[in-house]
Amino acid sequence: MLKETKKNYIHVYMDLTDEIIYFHTTSAPCRLGKSLLDFIYMDLNDTCFQTEQVREMHPYFSSWNDERIQTLNIKDSGDETPIDLTLGKLEELQEIYKKLLDALVHGPSEQNEDATHYFLRHPFYSSGTLVNQTVKNENRWMIDYFLMGFEDCLMCELIEMMRRHQNIKVCKNCGRFFIPRRSNVDYCTRVFSKDGKTCADVGYTKTFEKTVKKDELLQAYTRAYKAHYARMTKPRKKAANMSREEFEAWYKEAKEGLEMARQGKLDPEAYKAWLKK
Repeated sequence: MLKETKKNYIHVYMDLTDEIIYFHTTSAPCRLGKSLLDFIYMDLNDTCFQTEQVREMHPYFSSWNDERIQTLNIKDSGDETPIDLTLGKLEELQEIYKKLLDALVHGPSEQNEDATHYFLRHPFYSSGTLVNQTVKNENRWMIDYFLMGFEDCLMCELIEMMRRHQNIKVCKNCGRFFIPRRSNVDYCTRVFSKDGKTCADVGYTKTFEKTVKKDELLQAYTRAYKAHYARMTKPRKKAANMSREEFEAWYKEAKEGLEMARQGKLDPEAYKAWLKK
């Protein structure tokens, strides 16, 4: 375990009714699980040499001064002198918590066995106190955890996620863990491509394209939709153009026809022939 010193102590406040967690004070709320996930997927090789990025790595580090941040690049000598966190230890914690989340989502396995043992062995001692805090002029009941360092911050957040049965999923695009706003969300909102598109943007586009390829009726409808939309937005002299009112009327009829054809109330071939008109 890490050798912690007194200056590493921290207060963490957990809202009793909302999935909100506060580090140090109640002035900066975080959604439960976000700070943990942000940390385990951060590129530490770039971060640990840049002061402001270290403070943004996790709320725990927000109050660290420049001198303490530089200690992250010092290798642990293995002696009995208490030291702060090191880059190597942070990388180790990243892997441990990825495996713990894997065990939580997929169940115990040989791949995450060592992380499970870490969880069972971790001496997590915390004096949780029920307190009433004022947040945005509103009284909120919270548990005030007095934690002994960064490892305890991570462990406390994970335990609260487990205790509240928080829904954790694997993004179908990037393969990383995320916490969806709704149970039917399959893609995270992390930026995925250089043009700024998120996994949700990219993923749902791919899903729609796959669905279209498997669904002949939807494929026919999509082709017709594009053709009719072009007739409205890009008028041509030799083509039968459409007004917006005409397009909206066609769109409504085409959507109704698609549902009827799928339900067997309309002959699919007749529907596809109508779309070509």
